[in-house]
Amino acid sequence: MQTMKLSTLILTVSPELYELLREEELESEVIVSDLRALNKKDISEIIEQTIQHHHRAYYH
Repeated sequence: MQTMKLSTLILTVSPELYELLREEELESEVIVSDLRALNKKDISEIIEQTIQHHHRAYYH
């Protein structure tokens, strides 16, 4: 396992997704067990979880 910034992961696996994320999401640390085993679905799930983590409900 290794820890890396989401920006590094995105640029390594799916650079076309980089522009879709905000800076705070890109700077998030994620844990990856095997970088070579990741596929598009895995990346999508990681991105989804990161967005949910950083989402702020302003009206609560």
